Amino acid sequence: MSEDGMSEERGREDGRDSARDPGGPADVLSRAELLRRSDRATEVLAGLGVRSGDVVPVLMPMSLESVVVTLACLRLSATRLTLPVGNHHAVVRERVNTSGATVVVTADACRLDGQVYAVKSGVDRALSGCPAVRDVLVIPQLPRPVPWVPGRDRWWHEMLGPLSPPARPYPGRMSDDPRPGPQRPDVLARLVFDDPLERRSADDADHGWGETPLEDGGAGDLARFLSEKPPHHL
Repeated sequence: MSEDGMSEERGREDGRDSARDPGGPADVLSRAELLRRSDRATEVLAGLGVRSGDVVPVLMPMSLESVVVTLACLRLSATRLTLPVGNHHAVVRERVNTSGATVVVTADACRLDGQVYAVKSGVDRALSGCPAVRDVLVIPQLPRPVPWVPGRDRWWHEMLGPLSPPARPYPGRMSDDPRPGPQRPDVLARLVFDDPLERRSADDADHGWGETPLEDGGAGDLARFLSEKPPHHL
């Protein structure tokens, strides 16, 4: 595309993953990195004028970036408005105008159910009737040419600045340190794997009713009867 005010080809590879396939390995962020990115995203949205009570429309599939955007909106007490991906230009236009949003977050493109959607192209068509929108943050999902509106569109990864790449594949958990390490001995010492029903309870005794030693004259049975919890004899 040319820089004639219509659009600009921005098919750079910086900050992009390979074409994302729902069946492939998922990206991973440690808890510390997720919080760091959400803090940075909060600063970016706030710098673009998003305040408490504002609405931030989002058009993108489920991904780590989608989670980061949600956390940033929560930190600002803003409302995330999830809009449908696909050919729903009239719906997107109506909801963006109704919400009064000035900042929109969108994927450049995405693959859903084996089909590639040019999300940014659809957003541009929808926003042609949304004069209040000043900024569009574009999150790279697929390495392909992207229509661009100079002065309005901004790359997400450029706004957030240098960030460490996510790890692969997904190990099924999140932690401050994604690398597995040895357990501390004191932690292992506190782990008990036996059956708790096989243990002797604090008020258990080897003697049943009527089996109390005769030395106390049956006082043990009487004390146990009176102190029983719950008091089944009442």
